[in-house]
Amino acid sequence: MAKKTTLAGRYDREGSRLRNEDFEFIIVRRPETERTRAKTAEYILKVNEDNRRSYVSSLWPTNEDGVFTIEYNRTRYRVNIAASEAYFDEVTFDRS
Repeated sequence: MAKKTTLAGRYDREGSRLRNEDFEFIIVRRPETERTRAKTAEYILKVNEDNRRSYVSSLWPTNEDGVFTIEYNRTRYRVNIAASEAYFDEVTFDRS
């Protein structure tokens, strides 16, 4: 079976963990002293099959509560995080 290459989909949320059948992520809060214009208050780590963690992206806030954008492998996603679930949707730009 081929590995899924997109993060798009529904995730169950348990505290700071987001899980579905293909991926597991952890939302991490960055200490205030480490925040910069390029580093937001929160970011996402991917939990790999060997249980090690790898950086995915900062969670960039939008004008909507609970909605963020991330960029992973040159693809931008809109991430909607609610109390018990989250949705990742690929963002496409119309260049017309």
